[in-house]
Amino acid sequence: MGVYLCIASNSVPPSISKRISLKVQFPPMLSISNQLEAAYVGQDVTLECKTEAFPSSINYWTTERGDMIISGDKYEAVAMDNGYKKFMMLKIRKVDKSDFGFYKCVAKNSLGETDGVIKLEGKLFSFYMFLSS
Repeated sequence: MGVYLCIASNSVPPSISKRISLKVQFPPMLSISNQLEAAYVGQDVTLECKTEAFPSSINYWTTERGDMIISGDKYEAVAMDNGYKKFMMLKIRKVDKSDFGFYKCVAKNSLGETDGVIKLEGKLFSFYMFLSS
């Protein structure tokens, strides 16, 4: 996909040029750089997911139960568009034990859908860390 410039020249001026925009339709593709994240209870954590699709996809996050996550006091879901690419982030504020588990980022367009799973697990509080602080 992109913009291409075609130039026709036969040694007789003037040369002719034409700008062509090529758009390729394709179902969503998804990548996750960290499929396992860890956080302490009380910490904020951000999960990340990247997608590509054309036509543009509808993107959202779900819990492991399949409930769609809506931004509010607990969660902040952000998607940044850059043409056919989207960067998704899910910020979970003040993590507690009930937040540990699996989160799914989902991308859908008219040609298909895909999803990716990120596991959020708890970090163990080290007694050594407690003594050294």
